[in-house]
Amino acid sequence: MEELDEIRTKLAKSFKRNNEHLSSEELTEATQRTIDRLVFIKFLEDKLIEPDHYVSEFGGRKSAWEDFLIDSRKLDAKYNGAVFKKVTIDSPNIVEPDDKTFSSICEELSHDNSPYNFDAIPIHILRSIYERFLGKVVNATDKRVTIDDKPEVRKAGGVYYTPQYIVNYIVDNTIVKLIEDKTPKEITKMRFADIACGSGSFLITVYERLIDYHKKWYQQNPEQAKKDGCIFYEGAYRLSLQQKQKILLNNIYGVDLDQQAVEVTQLSLYLKLLEDETTATANDTWVMFKEQLLPDLNKNIICGNSLIGTDILNPTLSAAGGPFLPFSKGESAFGGEGGVGGVDELKLKPMNFEDEFPEVMLNGGFDAIVGNPPYFRVEAEAPESSYLRKKYSTPEFKLDIYTLFIERCINLGFKKLGLIVPNTLLSNLTDRKLRKLILNKTHLAEISNYRFRMFDQAVVHSMILILDNDIKNDITIIKQVSKDDLEQFEVGQKEFSLIENYSFEIRFFGKYSSILNKIKSKGIVLKEIANIRQAIKTGDDKKYISDVKRNKNYKPVIGGSEMARYLLKYSGRYVDYGSHLACPRDPYIYEVKEKILIRETGKRITATYDNEQYYLLSSVYSLFLKDNSAFDIKFLLGVINSNASQFYMQQLCFDNSSGAFIKARIFHYEQLPIPNIDFSNEVQSDSYKKVNDLVDQMLTTKKQLHEAKTESDKTYLERKCITLDKQIDELVYQLYGLTEEEIKIVEEV
Repeated sequence: MEELDEIRTKLAKSFKRNNEHLSSEELTEATQRTIDRLVFIKFLEDKLIEPDHYVSEFGGRKSAWEDFLIDSRKLDAKYNGAVFKKVTIDSPNIVEPDDKTFSSICEELSHDNSPYNFDAIPIHILRSIYERFLGKVVNATDKRVTIDDKPEVRKAGGVYYTPQYIVNYIVDNTIVKLIEDKTPKEITKMRFADIACGSGSFLITVYERLIDYHKKWYQQNPEQAKKDGCIFYEGAYRLSLQQKQKILLNNIYGVDLDQQAVEVTQLSLYLKLLEDETTATANDTWVMFKEQLLPDLNKNIICGNSLIGTDILNPTLSAAGGPFLPFSKGESAFGGEGGVGGVDELKLKPMNFEDEFPEVMLNGGFDAIVGNPPYFRVEAEAPESSYLRKKYSTPEFKLDIYTLFIERCINLGFKKLGLIVPNTLLSNLTDRKLRKLILNKTHLAEISNYRFRMFDQAVVHSMILILDNDIKNDITIIKQVSKDDLEQFEVGQKEFSLIENYSFEIRFFGKYSSILNKIKSKGIVLKEIANIRQAIKTGDDKKYISDVKRNKNYKPVIGGSEMARYLLKYSGRYVDYGSHLACPRDPYIYEVKEKILIRETGKRITATYDNEQYYLLSSVYSLFLKDNSAFDIKFLLGVINSNASQFYMQQLCFDNSSGAFIKARIFHYEQLPIPNIDFSNEVQSDSYKKVNDLVDQMLTTKKQLHEAKTESDKTYLERKCITLDKQIDELVYQLYGLTEEEIKIVEEV
């Protein structure tokens, strides 16, 4: 793959030298189109679909580039499709790359020298050659050419390709289930889509499963196979090229905002179409039936915006795709007066499903939608933000694109929906309206929660969400998937409707449900007795945080790295507090007499005590008692830092696995049950007082340990902290009423 990156760079530099007028977008297209064709031609050679060696012969008649263009026209007449259609590189306005560079590239890819044998490489691997350039743009100056991430890709943290085992699972549990026991004639009427198709990984697998199903069905029904035009080959019936073309055109649909992605998807589907073909079968189609080998997919796989309809261009009109609240007089979809500028329209690519797929939508929409929708967030200042908030009913605070895709799919309608999405959907407060919509409008068929990092560079854990239209079915299958374990159980869908904020609290129904529910039943939720608030976001730490107190507005400030369990380690920093900060928050949440600081992220709960009125950065939550609370704040600190609370929160939002960014939100902490003390009960009252006393000792001991100079002092104080921790844990276990067996489970987890 690194060799292809080098080829891209060489080719881009050569194009730029000879065509200084080319923009980055034009240079990107010219480079990618050339490599697309070269790889496709090499595929035809290696599969022996084309008997002649083209790539190695470029330059044998005219220049290598001229031969390449001549043969492109020749192959276009036979194959059609997106691969060889006339584009920028075929224009007489483009000066060809220098012959030495292009000849050397062709030589590297020729059958004699190339490290790739496309006859032996699976299609989903071969597709990665095309998708490797997705999300990239060629940037050129007078002195250098670089291949960089597109701005939107950098913002999203990269392009994440769905692991094939996840693609297989989703397709097998949606589309494969829909076609079970169907005849080819019945399947002809079915429509399957990925409306954020990217490089086409889901659609390739859908197509593959359809081909495999048809093969198997015809082998079991040989008489029908003969009637339907199957080819008898090596003792078995196989699909003809025409049959595979019809399956592709009848059943496969895709949308993506990125034109490159659309082209990669089309190319990948073409590769799959031709995968089992030979020189003979290809020539039969071309010579005997006078048909071009690659069908036109431009009405099946389109470039457009699945979330934004053309009503954004005329706010007074409602898109046919769903409910729309009109903008007020004089207001445009972009938040100001006037219409949409050309640049914005070209960037957003609005489209209506009813216009692009009229037959599909007139006949009830797609039978199944699958995919991996984008995970990025639309910022409030983005021009499309106000439109999306009016168009979609479920966003409350932040505009997470994947949640809009789920709502869009529900509005489009389906028999089955299978998506891979962040598992924050399970309980995030901001997603409560979406969860309610799912519960009210669909059957929540399955949640598979993955407790390990699925995407190498992603900062979230993922889950598979499978919905269907069987709303009479109340059973939801839950799967908790670890690398070495699978826990599976069933939950009545109505149970989720009874949970606050419609949270999909799947862990409260699993193997630890009895312990979790016992803790819950013995407690009062933290939000009833305390307030928890987010802290300062400066907007520019370098500008507003200082090691020097410059004036009275500079307040001593603590960040997450300056605290540990029962310990503050103030580093001498100050924040220039005031309304100029991005999010200063109310000063009361810092200046309250006593508060608990809770670190926002980490594998375990980290909380400590503050009575020195430190201001806090956004990596720390501030917890302080409500005016009517009967609890001592140090008792709360002991409970929050206990193993019982760690166990509870771990099931609620933390994860045992490695590799993902672990964050407990405020709404998670607000649900933490605090033992509901009956102060008239002598045993409970005594335990309460003991926890307070032990927390006081722990705060003192942790401070002594932090300041200890000798190893012997450190060793003694460490042992004392361990003892105090155990004593606090034992008292909290008692207050929750946990048995010895339950305590053992908590401590093991």
